[in-house]
Amino acid sequence: MLAIEVVFFRNVIFDENGILKYFLIVILTFILGYILFLIRRLFFTKPSITLESDHVISTNHRKYDASQIECIYVNYKRIGIKLYGKRLVPMDLCFYFQRNQESEGLEELHAWAARNHKDMKHKFFQTLA
Repeated sequence: MLAIEVVFFRNVIFDENGILKYFLIVILTFILGYILFLIRRLFFTKPSITLESDHVISTNHRKYDASQIECIYVNYKRIGIKLYGKRLVPMDLCFYFQRNQESEGLEELHAWAARNHKDMKHKFFQTLA
């Protein structure tokens, strides 16, 4: 995308046509803004796990039904959601709560586990990278 922008920019500088020059400037501005938006989204958004009523959406935006989840591990502040048939917890189902949201988050996690009949185990767990 950046290479296309460089080619367009080179054409705009050396082009003598009036309307085409302004059209290419608008397109270049749009492409540059889109590139900046993608870079901002890539580096400045925090991954999160979403607990819905009967499923979980992981940090990789994958949906896991409650029937796929065996239990929830809690190891100090680290939390992992273990799937049936797996020995290790997938990395996209491991997370931490922020310090100011830790107590509310654990309460909500306990409520979700109770609603979906899942055990919460306070023990060490390994992750699958």
